[in-house]
Amino acid sequence: MRKSTVLKTVFQFLSLLLCLVLIPAVFAQPEELGGSTTYENRTYEKYTILEQEVIGGDYTVHYIDPTYYSAFIMPGDSETFNVSFRNEGSETLNIAPKVVATPYGYYHNINESWITISPANVSVSPGVKQDFTVVVCVPEDAEIREYNAQVAFTDDIYPDDYIDPIYIHGYPDDYINPQYVNAMYIGISVPVRPKLELQTSYISDIIEAGKEYVYSIKIKNLVEKDVTIDPKVVSYDMYDYSFSEPAFSEDIIEVSAPSTIKAGEITNMIIRIPVPENATGSYNAFIEMNADGKENDGSVPQISLSFTVGKQTSVPYVKTFNTTTAGPITIEISTAIYDTDAPRISPEKKMPNFEVNLKCNSIPINTALVKATESGTVYIQGYSFPIWAMKDGSSYESYNEQYIETYKASGAIGAWELTILPKNTDSFDYSITVGESE
Repeated sequence: MRKSTVLKTVFQFLSLLLCLVLIPAVFAQPEELGGSTTYENRTYEKYTILEQEVIGGDYTVHYIDPTYYSAFIMPGDSETFNVSFRNEGSETLNIAPKVVATPYGYYHNINESWITISPANVSVSPGVKQDFTVVVCVPEDAEIREYNAQVAFTDDIYPDDYIDPIYIHGYPDDYINPQYVNAMYIGISVPVRPKLELQTSYISDIIEAGKEYVYSIKIKNLVEKDVTIDPKVVSYDMYDYSFSEPAFSEDIIEVSAPSTIKAGEITNMIIRIPVPENATGSYNAFIEMNADGKENDGSVPQISLSFTVGKQTSVPYVKTFNTTTAGPITIEISTAIYDTDAPRISPEKKMPNFEVNLKCNSIPINTALVKATESGTVYIQGYSFPIWAMKDGSSYESYNEQYIETYKASGAIGAWELTILPKNTDSFDYSITVGESE
């Protein structure tokens, strides 16, 4: 997950948490029932009052369901929801819902022109429940930010001494707005409309010094107009507090892509990395797309780059062990298979394998490879890559892939030495079983 996405998600979570903290102070309702439903890329939250309470003063707290509603709405889009009002008093009320500012001005107020409520005016008899339809239309030119508002069903407001001073200390008077007794809260998050979608948002690979690596990433234009791009590699130097030098400089990385992506078009971006002969260590950076020549407002994802310069070892791993029975020896060696769907096009990735030798009391023992196994978990509806970027439109994605080799040898009592020389992998697990294995 990209850093910007994580920060945005955390911000939205904290925003919602703050809203929830304020709701009891705003509405003074004793019990609430919370829930959420996700549709496409929007999340809705609502809270329903289960019992009512009259809080000192010449007014009645009426039933409102929901008392809280939030949504993610793209600029130019709209959302519709229903809210119920039940007259808990003894007299017929003329209800004309109105959009008002929230009591505490933590966020930007929703412009009342964004919200339409119907019916606009209706008489509600005692004990009768009236349903209202609320339509929130976000203008195409709306700023990307968090908005909130109240919909007040009556003009009753809480007295000034009801306001908790902990929320208003040090703030100007115009920061505090009236607290309506019979109102519901609306929170709207207006996210940026994405311009581009990438096959993947990261490239992570183990590379070797002296070799050239080439990667291809598909890019799709999501908007109804052409988008220009000028991808550049940007180092993490300003965020990197480690004392190690990067394996190489971003100057060696060549990024090529069409300068213009037409509306709805899918194209390829090629990343070419000729790894220097003397490269060691790791390299981390990201590719900034520079879409339409503007600073990234979140509408265009970045591509994270993470490379480790490895070297195939020629020295085997040595494990010694002793046996007290002459049972057969079973050796199992496994390693993870990474990035099977990664966009590397050259050099071709090779399957891992192992060179295994076994000695007992310094005498070589014949060791036979009896089984080689590949395993993994497959999801029918994959989520790492978009469907349009998958091969043949397939939605299958595999995870937790492993390669396992199983060896067997005749057993004997004595001191043993096992050597394992791994190839095309940077780590492995092993097990040694003495006696019959399942």
